[in-house]
Amino acid sequence: MKFLFKKGFSLVEVLLALSIGGLVLIAATALLVTISQAWANRPATRDAFDAHVNGVSHFLTAVSEEASVSSFALPKDQRVDLQYPVGFSDAEDPLIHFYLREAPPLFFSPYGSANRVHGYLYPDEQDGLSILWFSELQELEKNDQGRMEPEDEDELRKTLVSPFCEEIYYCYYGEEDAAPDDIKEWEIKNELEESEKTDGYRIPAFVKLVFRWDDEDLERTISLAVENLAPTGIEEEPK
Repeated sequence: MKFLFKKGFSLVEVLLALSIGGLVLIAATALLVTISQAWANRPATRDAFDAHVNGVSHFLTAVSEEASVSSFALPKDQRVDLQYPVGFSDAEDPLIHFYLREAPPLFFSPYGSANRVHGYLYPDEQDGLSILWFSELQELEKNDQGRMEPEDEDELRKTLVSPFCEEIYYCYYGEEDAAPDDIKEWEIKNELEESEKTDGYRIPAFVKLVFRWDDEDLERTISLAVENLAPTGIEEEPK
């Protein structure tokens, strides 16, 4: 009787195969863990960014809705208008200005929460979107236009609203001299539009803010409560 013997693997070959298989398994496990962590972390980070953008838009909308006219205001001043903060020259574009009789805790000074606050939306390419502000409870003086303001630019306070807001656009509804029955269209501009009726600038009806994080953009539109527009944006609602 003849016995047929099949050649098997040597101990060295078995150990080598086990070693290579172990390395592949370790690499695959590491890759799986990395992918799982990336997948788990991505929604949380994205959700945080979404929450930040939504929070900023809700805050600015509330500020616009709660804005009122100061007792120091000039007759032509509005709830939301365009003004120059102290230290800003006429060579620069004015900033969107608002007044809050009772300010939220975001406006905090060394003396505590501030009230009777004048704020200015201040977009900056480096820092993002901030609010420059001062309180009527500070020591003020009358400027050349007759408005009360701090004596010096250093007395303006600056509160960062969003470091992710990198672009701001101004939305206008129809031409400035359009008649009530004229067909109107929305125009979006990256600069304030000069007024044809005055020597200043036209107040936009909305501003569009662009937030950017990790190559992802989110846009939000904020009403400035300048005009009472119908939900369709086609005609004004009766006051």
